Amino acid sequence: MRRNENLVLVGSKVILVPYKKEHVLKYHDWMQSPFLQEMTASEPLTLDEEYAMQRSWHEDEKKCTFIILDASKVMIGDVNIFLNDPDDDPTFGEIEIMIAEADYRRNGCGLEALKIMMGYALTELGIKTFHAKISMANEPSINLFKDKLGFYPVSESQIFREVTLEWSLCTPGPSVTCDDDQEPSYGSMASADQRKKIKSIQDEVLQLWTTTVQKEQWDDFHFSMK
Repeated sequence: MRRNENLVLVGSKVILVPYKKEHVLKYHDWMQSPFLQEMTASEPLTLDEEYAMQRSWHEDEKKCTFIILDASKVMIGDVNIFLNDPDDDPTFGEIEIMIAEADYRRNGCGLEALKIMMGYALTELGIKTFHAKISMANEPSINLFKDKLGFYPVSESQIFREVTLEWSLCTPGPSVTCDDDQEPSYGSMASADQRKKIKSIQDEVLQLWTTTVQKEQWDDFHFSMK
């Protein structure tokens, strides 16, 4: 996505930077891991294919990608939003995160990266509903989304062995008909308690966005790293 090609978001634990050519080699090394392939439902690519993927994501206005750095500017993972609603609803985004460096898991880096990304999506992209598709084997990630961010389950795929979690600001509405099946509208599967928790998380995310997150330009930030 060109919209974030020069945007750096600085938090207290992590820094989100646009996915650039210089990140590809490290990313390619990560994705040779069978564990990360399983957790992200990814197939290994050649290095040339990885560079081509980085270029295509940069051009694709439906894919928003940030590389995650720690506070000392070490590359530790990535966080993405895909604007892939089947009916082209511009307020829907599928969010995902990968903390590739094992030493940085379960220490708050992933949570802050997700909150910053959600803050960006809510305020800059107009997103109101997030889905997260997570491998059933990845219990820590499922618990992170459910317990820390208020996502709730809306479906499971036994074929792909993944669960879909939802976070939505939409008020419950009628289901829509699709091929004679009833498909729940966004937000309709949330209980009253879940909607209350989502409102609380929204407040947390927006407070972090307005009081902690600093915006910088990639060219200036990148120069300071040299």
